[in-house]
Amino acid sequence: MTWQRTASQWFRLPADRLWAVLERLELWPQWNPAVGSAAVVGSLREGAAGHYSPSHALLGPLHRRTAPAFRVAAVEPGRRIAISQPQPGGSQTIEWSLEERGEGTLFTQRVSLTGPLAQQFGLTAGEPLVRGFAAQCARLYRLAAPTEGTDDGGPRGPLTAIAGGSGFLGTILASNLVCDGHRVVVLSRALRPSPFEQLRWDGRARGAWSERLGAEPRLNVVNMAGLSLDMPGTPENLAKLEATRVEPTRALVEASGTWERPAEHWLQQSAVGIYGNSPEAFDESSAVPDVPGLAAVVRAWEAAFDGAAAQRRVVLRTGVVLAREAAILERLTTVARLGGSGPLGSGEQWFSWIHATDWVRAARASLGLAPAPGEEPVALPNGVVNATSPYPVQNRELMAHLREFVGMPVGIPAPAPLLRVAATVLRTNPDLALDSVRALPAVLRAAGFGFDYPQLAGAFREMRA
Repeated sequence: MTWQRTASQWFRLPADRLWAVLERLELWPQWNPAVGSAAVVGSLREGAAGHYSPSHALLGPLHRRTAPAFRVAAVEPGRRIAISQPQPGGSQTIEWSLEERGEGTLFTQRVSLTGPLAQQFGLTAGEPLVRGFAAQCARLYRLAAPTEGTDDGGPRGPLTAIAGGSGFLGTILASNLVCDGHRVVVLSRALRPSPFEQLRWDGRARGAWSERLGAEPRLNVVNMAGLSLDMPGTPENLAKLEATRVEPTRALVEASGTWERPAEHWLQQSAVGIYGNSPEAFDESSAVPDVPGLAAVVRAWEAAFDGAAAQRRVVLRTGVVLAREAAILERLTTVARLGGSGPLGSGEQWFSWIHATDWVRAARASLGLAPAPGEEPVALPNGVVNATSPYPVQNRELMAHLREFVGMPVGIPAPAPLLRVAATVLRTNPDLALDSVRALPAVLRAAGFGFDYPQLAGAFREMRA
């Protein structure tokens, strides 16, 4: 059996700068917090022995007492390192490779385990090493990049301030921008260990954060603040969801009116849930229905954005974002592995989605950047942009892909009444699964935006890699 995870990130750095960090295995814990310590005996060469241990409070000491030494399986200076460690009945291999690509370098990390217990060790030993890959890359960039302001490089251009930047989407966007050489600051209510510069704010009132942003000669703003929608749809929770979106948005908008100059670009996160529950197709020109529930929360969120001081303003109505580490996929796969991957409700409701890679591409375009380094820029107009795949699917198709993803040949259907009972136990909102939302990205298509993962089958293939 084999367990494997592969991920890549492009860096606006020459390969030799990244290599200078990678070849010093003692620096590994500085860019991957899952690693507590690492060292190679003597010089880095093929066949050399070494040790590493997880930072986990329980697994770390156990690993140090019981795990054999790793061996350096391959070294290609400036290009590739692979280390291999025996596991019961098999082995674990960690490989890093560098490929010069355009004006920078593509970094790829591959972690694989073989043997009869590969799946079990994948969860305990492999998964922690790959989790949070985007943030790992941001830390790696910080270690490898020249000091800001030096003649040989460093971050330039506008500062991008991200409210809600500590969540999943905020982290992958911030990491992508950092690795591309952009300056990023995250507005956070609680300062925690982070690969990004942070500014404390309460999400309600102006303060030192506003003065700092207002003093920037060039500024982009990304507003993603708000609690996850994945909670029971009670009136109290709906009010909480609305407050955690509207209050930070108003605080940013009011602050922007006091800045010396408007922001160059403002990306206001929103959701396709604004279209309500309907089998009809909606694009950006469609009238927004006046319906209650989550749709009303999103309407209030967008309304709070009125008056933002920015030269370019995009409201990014986002579908369900799919990625290996996305909370929604974890929840769905847990249910699927228990046999509950049959159609939910009627199975005919529409599911509007986007792969995380394409969401980052759309977010970059909203900020006036090329969807990916080396590509041609995409000019998006001011206003609403649906960030969804051009091919939404019905729930039956989604669940079929999910069964294949987890290796379950069949799945038990969940009628709507049963799903609502289960949602109460799981403390989630069944409307997230039962509502039909068929949103189409007409603006992105008209602008010539290219999707890396337009089809759901391709998205699931990437998440299995």
